[in-house]
Amino acid sequence: MRKRLALVLFGGLLAAMLLLSACDGSNSEKMTEYKELGISQMESGDYESAAQSFQKALDQSLGRIGAEELDICYYKALALYKSGDTTGAIEAYTALIEYDKKNWEAWYLRGNVYLQEGQDTEVLEDYAQTVSLNDSVELCAHIYENLADAGLAESGQDYVNRVLSITPSTAEEYYYVGEIYFLTENADSAKENLLQAQELGYDKALLLLGYIYSDEGNSEAAEAAFASYMELYPEDAEALNELGAIALAAGEYTNAVTYLESALDAADESLEMSVLKNLIIAYEYSGDFESAYNMAVRFLRSYSDEEIEREYEFLATRVGGDIEAADSAAEEDSSDGTESGDETADGSDSETES
Repeated sequence: MRKRLALVLFGGLLAAMLLLSACDGSNSEKMTEYKELGISQMESGDYESAAQSFQKALDQSLGRIGAEELDICYYKALALYKSGDTTGAIEAYTALIEYDKKNWEAWYLRGNVYLQEGQDTEVLEDYAQTVSLNDSVELCAHIYENLADAGLAESGQDYVNRVLSITPSTAEEYYYVGEIYFLTENADSAKENLLQAQELGYDKALLLLGYIYSDEGNSEAAEAAFASYMELYPEDAEALNELGAIALAAGEYTNAVTYLESALDAADESLEMSVLKNLIIAYEYSGDFESAYNMAVRFLRSYSDEEIEREYEFLATRVGGDIEAADSAAEEDSSDGTESGDETADGSDSETES
């Protein structure tokens, strides 16, 4: 059974919260300038500088706290987290909690950072506080998924019980009940609820149905579910990656490359590692060793993986036998600003990832 990482949810929900944070007034021009600079720095991956810019924006408030200042606080917390300063991120969320102890989002997000740091007691306390302020089915399902991914499924049983205690009536409720059944490995009940969610118009149910069919070995049904989803959302990286994985397993390497190149173009950093691994093997099995090698180089610049390290050494021998020379060429290509969507060489893997 495939389980998404807690980090995916952390990034997705935080991004959504930032969009929802109202900016209903114009503070000083300096505050706006520093905020926009910070956003630009985040988009370019310079999270440390972004956090500094957001702090400079907050310095312009002169002690006033309004919607704009709170919005910047959330941006700053994300930048700190992305820069690896989890202590700073926790402090930022703590400040938001102290400002408004009924702010369930801040409790939840701080809990997610504690989870990444392995501070189990603090995680459970923050999640409990979160649900005391907002016990929605969706939030309970997300919390259980986070805990299960971190090996704390037993501690999340109360959230399972909360979700399964409801009688679903809306598409969203059917979906999250189905997701809980999926996460607790009750495939039949999961499919029953997810099919109902789909019938009521909750398109995301198709993705989870695809995972279930794939786990059951029903690749035809899985492919149909993902393809149906792709008709509605043709640039969805998660579905593209799954279709690529299915094509790989079926030996359809050209199709796999097509799906996975598109997935890489659309993937955020939470999905990139999986797509890259699939793309490495797709390129290799299709006979494009140069592209597979270049993707392995790209992968190892950002991630550590013993299988890909072995794959990299093998591919280096296939593209000329001189690992050092091949490394230099790959570095030169990278310094020219070539990105994944611009290269003909963009994939690598030693094991299908979904």
